[in-house]
Amino acid sequence: MGLSAIQRKRLVEWAVEAGEIVGGCMHPAGRPMTFAELEEECLEAGDVLTAALLQQRVGQRPPSEEPACCPTCDGRGDPRPDEPRVLQTDRGEVTWLEPTYYCRRCRRDFFPSLG
Repeated sequence: MGLSAIQRKRLVEWAVEAGEIVGGCMHPAGRPMTFAELEEECLEAGDVLTAALLQQRVGQRPPSEEPACCPTCDGRGDPRPDEPRVLQTDRGEVTWLEPTYYCRRCRRDFFPSLG
């Protein structure tokens, strides 16, 4: 799914505020930052924003409305407490609670896809 023109415009406006947080183009010692240093700092800020946005969006995913079926025997699973998960992404760490089910026939836990 791509971003709309309105979404892109709002994100560019948001980048102005992020630029104020990151600061200017000078080192504390008073010399100008090189382009490579500016780029690295912007990439780091982008990674922080991307990981935070991913974290927020993962938490908003609705549970599947399909019954949870065991991937081995296709039997219906009994709900168990959600399992905490940590994923190291290219942009930072993201955590969420993953729905967990138990198959009595196979005597195993399984984690159905959230679609």
